[in-house]
Amino acid sequence: MAKTRKRSETATLEADAPPNQSDSPQARQDAPTNGYAERVAARAYELYLARGGAHGSDWEDWLAAEKELAGKQPKNEER
Repeated sequence: MAKTRKRSETATLEADAPPNQSDSPQARQDAPTNGYAERVAARAYELYLARGGAHGSDWEDWLAAEKELAGKQPKNEER
């Protein structure tokens, strides 16, 4: 039978855990993204606007923007 823990024991374990350094502002600032995510986001937003601002295709816009930035032009598919 599995041993269960009381809520107070769980809180103690969480308090004793070392802080997650990847969540710190300095860790995010030091990440070597070179603005890639910002460029993809900007291009995805342009694609969103080009579609007339219709909701529901955010993933498609993001992936198309990544392909364009990687030099792989996606085929224009009609839906």
